[in-house]
Amino acid sequence: MAIEKVHFNKLPAGLKNIYSKAEDLIRKNNNYAYGITLLNDLVKAVPGFVEARELLRDAEAKNAENVVGFAKLSGMIKASIAVFQGKMALKKKPMDALSFAEDALAACYCEKSLYFLYEVGKAIEEMDMAIDALERVYELNENNESIINELIDLLDGVPGHATRILQLRQKLVTLHPRDLKAQTALRAAAAAATLEQNEINAQKKEEQDKVSTRDNGTNAPDLSDLERGDRIIRSEDDIKEMIRRYEQVIESGNGTVDIMRKLAEYYQKVNMHEKAIEAYQRLSEKQGGVADITVDKAIEKSTVALTNQQIQEMIDSGASETEIAEARKSLLQYQVDCAKKRIADFPNDMVLRYELAILYFDAGMFTEALPEFETASKYPQRKEISLTYMGRCYTALQQYDKCEEVFKTMLEGMNFMDTQKMRALYYLGCNYEQMPNPEAAQDCFKQIYEANPRYMDVAEKLKQFAPAEAPAE
Repeated sequence: MAIEKVHFNKLPAGLKNIYSKAEDLIRKNNNYAYGITLLNDLVKAVPGFVEARELLRDAEAKNAENVVGFAKLSGMIKASIAVFQGKMALKKKPMDALSFAEDALAACYCEKSLYFLYEVGKAIEEMDMAIDALERVYELNENNESIINELIDLLDGVPGHATRILQLRQKLVTLHPRDLKAQTALRAAAAAATLEQNEINAQKKEEQDKVSTRDNGTNAPDLSDLERGDRIIRSEDDIKEMIRRYEQVIESGNGTVDIMRKLAEYYQKVNMHEKAIEAYQRLSEKQGGVADITVDKAIEKSTVALTNQQIQEMIDSGASETEIAEARKSLLQYQVDCAKKRIADFPNDMVLRYELAILYFDAGMFTEALPEFETASKYPQRKEISLTYMGRCYTALQQYDKCEEVFKTMLEGMNFMDTQKMRALYYLGCNYEQMPNPEAAQDCFKQIYEANPRYMDVAEKLKQFAPAEAPAE
């Protein structure tokens, strides 16, 4: 019943775009709510896409830090309903229960939702999923002895976790320093962890040294070795070792599309951007020059990184502000040209429209950004965030009435104080500040503060509306 694993490079282009966008929303914009929505749909469509599930869990954990008050209570209720429905499904259709577990976590990242995901993971024989879920339950309550013991029992049957078991045994001894049974178990765990580490070190050395001779007389790593090597990467040195191996395979004439893509990704991870660009260009040729958004974006990413390095060198060498500004303008134009080319290749992709709009917005080109956000807002999954940016563009262009109209229309359909509503209220409040309309601005920020006093800088903003103290006589 175990789920077949799927990696990013095996996904269709459309699903790759969804993941890439969700990753940008979460890691660059801290837009956890929207990123969670995208990833939740993605892991339901492709349950074996491990990278998406890992990113989703981290986003849910971060988002939970900002959810308080009624929004938190509402999420807990939704999660409880999803868990109840999931437990009913778990008895007959365990895979259906996985969708309910994901819905529960999207609604409320808490012990109850995580523990249910752990139960589902065990039922469908997905031990990595079960372990991760129970580890996260432990993170939320590290002094829960029941969870600690359950986690030890779970890990004990899975190779490669002796060191983690040792850490958990140490925690139990910390909780009960005079418990002789716990101390005995700790010593046994320490011995097992040492033995396991010795085996890992020996295996790693064997992996590094092992080379098989191909029929054509060249020395190239066996492909099975490469797959095992991918699973033990932990540091930059590991990545460089894998680069050496993949280069040997390609030099021997056995470079498949997947191997060429993996090599290019590794170049990029260790900032070998010139080699990355060359590798992605060879990959594009190997694919017959067919438009590939992921390859195109990767080439752009490395080109931007190289250009930024050159700009930094100009700054360090004392170049004039005019020269530096011109270099940055050229870089922006390159990024805009890349975005427009992708839109020309995929004219119906609203994600690409949104990305071009964000590029304009970040560059302060609000007039150019507006029509792109308006187009992107026609796509249901981009509607609210695109409208939010449209409102911000109107504020920047001092078209305050249009901004007010956009946000008031959005707020009419928002019944709960979730992240999306707080964001709309926040930027409407900022718009009122600029008009100026301090009473309306204060009301917006106050609504947010009552739900989540830590949201952005609403606490600081409200201080400006506090009445000044009368001078002492």
